[in-house]
Amino acid sequence: MNHTAISYPLPPGSRTTSPNAITYGLIAANVLVFAAMVASGISFTQPTPLDIANWGGDFGPLTVGAHQYWRLLTSCFIHFGIIHIGFNMYVLYQIGPFIERAFGRARYLLIYFFAGLGGSIVSVWVHPMAVGAGASGAIFGLYGAVFGFLLINRRTLNPAVTKSIAKSAGIFVLYNVVYGTISRTTDLSAHFGGLVTGFLVGMLLIRPRAVTLVEPSLTSQPSQSNVYKP
Repeated sequence: MNHTAISYPLPPGSRTTSPNAITYGLIAANVLVFAAMVASGISFTQPTPLDIANWGGDFGPLTVGAHQYWRLLTSCFIHFGIIHIGFNMYVLYQIGPFIERAFGRARYLLIYFFAGLGGSIVSVWVHPMAVGAGASGAIFGLYGAVFGFLLINRRTLNPAVTKSIAKSAGIFVLYNVVYGTISRTTDLSAHFGGLVTGFLVGMLLIRPRAVTLVEPSLTSQPSQSNVYKP
């Protein structure tokens, strides 16, 4: 999404800050982790599965076997190279502002982290012996929240705009399913887990306030969560 899609009147006396502060903060966190990985000597373009596991990647024998459940979240901030993080951060930059305005900052963070957690759980269940990492489970959760938002507000939003947004989001999901089917390393299970979790959590967290919605632009770029067998 390229443009401001949701607007709320600011309370009297409230301080104005960047409307996309959470989106920028999440992008910064992912980039800083990647920069730290590269600074430590890990490949800029192709980290090994061992590198990813050492930095907190999702890996069944460690996540479940060694009870290191924190990997379910840390893996959401770790990426398999510059292309991997580049795609994911571009998609987050597009979808994030919409969610930030539609749900508010605190709810946005809850959706992001719960979706990331849901994606990691499904991933480690489906691929227990593969090392998984990437922000796309959380990002797919944001798209799931879009569907939840449109469903809950279907009677109050402009039908034409609602249909257009739903169609664009659907194309994004379908494109990524096709791309993931072709790609050997893309983890569709993380995408599915994040999407469903984001949809459910988003429906629970929708703000009970009137919104003004204008048609945004949704990206169709692939969002990646990679799994590699060590």
